[in-house]
Amino acid sequence: MTLQPSRATLRRTAWAGVALTLALIVLGGVVRITGSGMGCGDHWPRCNGEWFPPLDLPAFIEILHRWVAALVSVLVVAAAWIAVRRHWQAPLLWRPAVLALVLLVLQVVLGAITVKLELPAWIVIVHLVNAMLLLAAVTVTALRATGGGPPLLRARRHGSHGLVVATAVLSLVTLLVGAQVANLNAAFLCLGFPLCHGTLLPPPNTLGALHWVHRVLAYALLVMAIAIWRKVRGYPGAPGRQISRAAGTALGFVILQIAIAATMVLQLFPDEWRVAHVLGGSLVWLGMIVLTYVSARTPEPSATPARHAAPADEPHGGEPSLEPGSATLTLDTRPLWRDLIALTKPRVISLLLLTAVVPMFVTEAGLPSPSLVLWVLVGGYLMAGGANSINMWFDQDIDNQMVRTRLRPVPSGRLSPNAALGFGILLGAVAFAALWWFTTPLSAWLALAGLLFYVFVYTIGLKRTSRHNIVIGGAAGAFPPLVGYTAVTGRLDLPAAYLFLIIFFWTPPHFWALALIKKDEYARAGVPMLPVVAGDRYTKIQMVLYTLLLLPLTLTPSLFGAFGVLYAAAAVLLWARFLWYAVALLRSSTITPLAWRMYRYSLIYLALLFLAMGVDRNIPWGHPVTPEVMLLNNADTASTVPATHGVPSP
Repeated sequence: MTLQPSRATLRRTAWAGVALTLALIVLGGVVRITGSGMGCGDHWPRCNGEWFPPLDLPAFIEILHRWVAALVSVLVVAAAWIAVRRHWQAPLLWRPAVLALVLLVLQVVLGAITVKLELPAWIVIVHLVNAMLLLAAVTVTALRATGGGPPLLRARRHGSHGLVVATAVLSLVTLLVGAQVANLNAAFLCLGFPLCHGTLLPPPNTLGALHWVHRVLAYALLVMAIAIWRKVRGYPGAPGRQISRAAGTALGFVILQIAIAATMVLQLFPDEWRVAHVLGGSLVWLGMIVLTYVSARTPEPSATPARHAAPADEPHGGEPSLEPGSATLTLDTRPLWRDLIALTKPRVISLLLLTAVVPMFVTEAGLPSPSLVLWVLVGGYLMAGGANSINMWFDQDIDNQMVRTRLRPVPSGRLSPNAALGFGILLGAVAFAALWWFTTPLSAWLALAGLLFYVFVYTIGLKRTSRHNIVIGGAAGAFPPLVGYTAVTGRLDLPAAYLFLIIFFWTPPHFWALALIKKDEYARAGVPMLPVVAGDRYTKIQMVLYTLLLLPLTLTPSLFGAFGVLYAAAAVLLWARFLWYAVALLRSSTITPLAWRMYRYSLIYLALLFLAMGVDRNIPWGHPVTPEVMLLNNADTASTVPATHGVPSP
């Protein structure tokens, strides 16, 4: 759908506001968790009486929170101005934008009061409630600017809409009760998971019972989210697919949040997991906002045209016939075990396993045992294979329309979709158990988080709806280094975050090279990959920009002493060739030959970069500094460094 220029501007402004409002809420959690709320004293809007004071860590965190709040203010004001000035005849556009502006003003006032009164618990909760309402108003503005008509009349909405609204309200209540648990320091009064101290009964004290109530509400939210997803996933037509994806994404966020909470409790509430819990709760609320918006526009299934049956000459539910010269299906001769292996996408997993194993050799814990490496390989393969199998179950309709995927086991008809789904869930469960028992619980939870992110955030939530599907969803491929690193250390450190970010920024130029080649197939399947919605040249420019970002990102560990000269030289040389391909592709009028070469080289680039890390860290002359000052020792030296509440110093 092509939007009017002014509406497209409103859409971009509002979505940017959503992203920054979400970041602002998480930063507010960091402020609260690290005790930085009074980092600027009781001065507002200045910090300790100055606009640019000398920064210690609490002041830096508080200043960062205020600057992000200023950026949010600019975007909300801009969205309201655009909506009122250019869309006055469309109340559906300007009303939520103006409401967001009102809530913004209230949020600023509440922020000033919070500082002046030195963070009383009640005003902190009110501040959080208003922030969540602001996020909802900005999100609705963005959704309405993106497209979609007004809500249906109550008589026409599907029967589960009331359940959706109730679940959204419950998610907000659960979040607020959780915030109160944190404000009243009641977290340690309900230890263990999933029960408090192993019992179904609430703790005898009031604050412990408050924590217990928070958990009960979270479990009820999970049950209701599952019920919604089960009810709407069979709805026919485009509205049915849309609400099914929204419900699946919301459910995924709920599962991810409970997984984060479990890890946080079992690890005795480290600051980084408390911050992750704030982010997870915000994502749950955001998912419920989107689900409620979609639900209000989804009619009863009987009012939606039924999915048409496939013509007699199109087997397997409308699968296009194979093009001349392509491979033919061998339904009767291919053994079952080969199809099951094909579901896991072994060629894709091989690179993921390399990025999981190499981080095991770059920690200060020494060389890992062969058995530990073996279990990371086994658990990593099974978890990634489970994610890929579930992906094939959900994407069977898209795979039917693309030449490179129509011979897969599900779209070809050799395996049923339910078999692929069951096989994927089984692999994920076995992988989780193996990693839990033979590596560390944290590795198991991170591997599961990667599967859930890939399935719910990328496959169900973003792949068919957003041009940013690869940029955001590609983070799923960055979880393996975290799994390998924590299998050895049992904790997440800053070096693991660097490994995550390297893969995160490598993924877009890597995948967009393939998307340029397969642009027509993605367009036919209705997948909004960047070349489809923004054109080839814009995609090539983005590929160059992301490739440029890789150099400082990959060199940063060497600058801080984590790796030596060997790794730094390899990083520069490998990057130079990567950049050459990106620039050559930008300047070329043809796509396919260069794009294929860049795609293949990007795989080699990441593999050799990670191998260089492992080699550099395990040769005696690879380190220019002593282990005591290395970045990788940041956790081991924590006892000699002033506590920073889990937040790295600026």
